[in-house]
Amino acid sequence: MSLLRPGREAEWEQIDARKRELLASGTRDSLEGRLRRGQRLSAQAARLRRAVVGH
Repeated sequence: MSLLRPGREAEWEQIDARKRELLASGTRDSLEGRLRRGQRLSAQAARLRRAVVGH
């Protein structure tokens, strides 16, 4: 199942909303918080890649 197929707008909206939230938080967060967020984003990117590539 690919996020690039039609009908996946809800998933893209969730990704975009999270991205906006992260950009808005800026430097208010601690280093630990930024690292946790980075790990979540890396995991999300890996899931997105698997969805796009199909592996």
